[in-house]
Amino acid sequence: MKKMYGCVVLAVIVGACTSLERFKEEPWEKAPLRKDQIEVTRLGEQGNLTIERVRFFSEEMNGPRFFLALVPRTGKPLDEVFILNHGWFDRPESLLTHLKVDQTYGGLLAQGTVRPAVIIMPDVRFADYYRRNAEKFPFPNYLTLMAEEIARVVSQKYTIPFSRERWGIGGFSFGGYLSLDVARHYPGRFGSVSVVSSSQGNQWSFWPSVPPAPGPLDSKGRGKHTVIEAGPVPRIFLACGTDDRLFRGALALHEEFNRLGIAHVWSTGPGGHTWEYWSSVLTPMLEFHLAAEERR
Repeated sequence: MKKMYGCVVLAVIVGACTSLERFKEEPWEKAPLRKDQIEVTRLGEQGNLTIERVRFFSEEMNGPRFFLALVPRTGKPLDEVFILNHGWFDRPESLLTHLKVDQTYGGLLAQGTVRPAVIIMPDVRFADYYRRNAEKFPFPNYLTLMAEEIARVVSQKYTIPFSRERWGIGGFSFGGYLSLDVARHYPGRFGSVSVVSSSQGNQWSFWPSVPPAPGPLDSKGRGKHTVIEAGPVPRIFLACGTDDRLFRGALALHEEFNRLGIAHVWSTGPGGHTWEYWSSVLTPMLEFHLAAEERR
């Protein structure tokens, strides 16, 4: 009994430390930012890419937020964006340090197998309060942050117009979950979505011809099924490792799409909820969104 109690205490301590580390802010994150200010910091270069950090003030979150950007150096204007979201316990920098997105994407660009696009890696850390009380927030604040505020800053900064065939979104774990949620509410903005090691939310609807009633509304009149920017079903990439604790949920989403007649790519194989598995699907994920064929 004492041994079991000790294990429980250790698990609680580890969980608390992980949570604290997740929300740890660097000094530059705490610096004040005017509501009309956009702060751009060049972090360096990786082969044929420039790495930038962009800070802006989020009205939705009532404070500064940031994203990292991988900007191809092609000598030509860029006209596409892919937003890549990290998991619940990670930071945008994790996609560089653990997943090596810059190296993989740079290599694919050098090989000519993908089209040049600005890859945006937003800070999608949110207080656990919102997740634990999700039913009280029928239109999660990450939707406005991602599809409206970040998209607006990216469009202005990199002069990329809002045309759905030029914009894609995807992510891993929680990042995949919110990417799918964004694609449900803003199908007119995003032409492709990838969902890796994740599943669907309770009572979600997927691009029905007749939208269901929105249900409970927030203070701005938005509900769980409210479509902000209408459009057709996006191209969809689903992937999950067979050893992942979320595999059943991902498989259920795949089967739900089959039942609804929603076309999608389904990829699975050995692997868990790990960086190793995500590394194995990063290349096909990027090729799905940005294959160097004629734009689909």
